[in-house]
Amino acid sequence: MQTEVKSGDVVIATGAIRMEGTSKEYAPIEYPAVADLDVTNALVAAAKAKDYTYHTGVVQCKDAFYGQHEPEKMPVGYELINKWNAWKMMGCLASEMESAALFIVAGKLRVRAGSCFLVVANQERESLGLENPVVHDTDMAIQVAVEAIRNLIKADQAEK
Repeated sequence: MQTEVKSGDVVIATGAIRMEGTSKEYAPIEYPAVADLDVTNALVAAAKAKDYTYHTGVVQCKDAFYGQHEPEKMPVGYELINKWNAWKMMGCLASEMESAALFIVAGKLRVRAGSCFLVVANQERESLGLENPVVHDTDMAIQVAVEAIRNLIKADQAEK
């Protein structure tokens, strides 16, 4: 959503906009979907250690893929477009489909959760005519997640 977020970058979510349905079955909409701080810090440390370009911040979580990419074809397109513009103005980094539900359910279960993902493309860059190759190799995000989990396990074992 932000033009500085480029294809191939890693996004680490600190929180998620709850524009999906699952989390509403667990908590009132006023309850925020936030990542666990220890998990987020471990993801950041792993991205830094691997010298990957990464961004941390809020992401938008949605149910419908095509509402984002073809909002003008949707009966509620006006709402989708207005909200998209609001999220951009607020500095939202990216749009995805899982983090909000994971963060809310993790809170209910009292477990830790975080999320990181690879930016496949940036439709805002594309609309401005900026470089925007499509990247499908998610290996970098997977490496960040695996390294973060390893470090969390080590830290947990050291506390025992």
